[in-house]
Amino acid sequence: MAENIKEFALANIARVEIVTEEEEPRIFILTDVASNAGVTAHLSEGEEKILRVKNTIKAQNKTEDIVLGYDISLAAATFIPEILAIVDGGKWDNVSKKYTAPVVGSPVKRLPFRTNIYTEEKDADGSTISYVKFSYKNCTGKPVNYSLQDGEFYAPEFPIKSRSKLGESPIEIEVLDELPAA
Repeated sequence: MAENIKEFALANIARVEIVTEEEEPRIFILTDVASNAGVTAHLSEGEEKILRVKNTIKAQNKTEDIVLGYDISLAAATFIPEILAIVDGGKWDNVSKKYTAPVVGSPVKRLPFRTNIYTEEKDADGSTISYVKFSYKNCTGKPVNYSLQDGEFYAPEFPIKSRSKLGESPIEIEVLDELPAA
């Protein structure tokens, strides 16, 4: 018997949340600032070994690709020092308005977090029907690159890696009627 499936026409980034994995989690809600979120699967690639005798294939021994997590590149339209500190691994002092990067030559202990990316399901008239939440667990940041150019706005990119624990799913995707309260 054929199944009816629901299709989702997704557009835009409605919200991004960075939720720290601390005893008292901090939630950073980014609205109207995330312009792009590129997500690439991080794999342990499988192999295909072919038993070939002259011009004949006798057998194949194949192993499948296994997802270990995801690499996320989150591009923001504006500079957000608190997110820079979490991703880059340094310290943001809100009183002195100063960011200090990790020191050179020492290991960096980055704060783990969850990255939630919300997108909109659109109708034919352009209205929003629902929201789809992509949730990536066990995230840590990576060093941030800077590109400043005269006459251009600085649009930072925050590199994030999500790596799952054994037996844990690396991503959850949930359909929501509305965005959660901020």
